[in-house]
Amino acid sequence: MGSQKQHIYILKGTDDNIEKFLNSVKNFYNKNIEIQKIEYKVSDVLSGLTSNQREIIGYANKYGYYDYPRRITSEELSQKIGINKDIVLENLRKAEKCIISKALNHDTYKSNSSNF
Repeated sequence: MGSQKQHIYILKGTDDNIEKFLNSVKNFYNKNIEIQKIEYKVSDVLSGLTSNQREIIGYANKYGYYDYPRRITSEELSQKIGINKDIVLENLRKAEKCIISKALNHDTYKSNSSNF
C-alpha cells in the first residue's frame, strides 16, 4: 500500500460557510476529509514581532505583497512606505519566520524529522 499525500489547508470564513464548502468538497470527491478547527488570537501570533516588523508586515499585507499574484513588489513597497528595501525585506523575513515558527510549534503541527 503506497503512502498517500496529506495536505493542510487553512480556510477563513464563518462556521456556516466553511461547513457548506467542506460538505461540497466531500460530496464532489466522495472522500472523507479530516477537519480540525484551530483557534488563535491574532495578538498571540504577532506577540513576538517588533513594532517595526508589525508595521512593515501590515503594510505588505495592505498593499498586496502577499496576494497571488503580488500586487506590489518589495521594491515598490519600500518606496511606498519610505524604508530601504533591504530593511523591508529583513523585517518581513524575520516577521514571517516568527509567525510561521509559532504556527508550527502548535501541537497539531509539530513535525517529526524522521518523516523526511
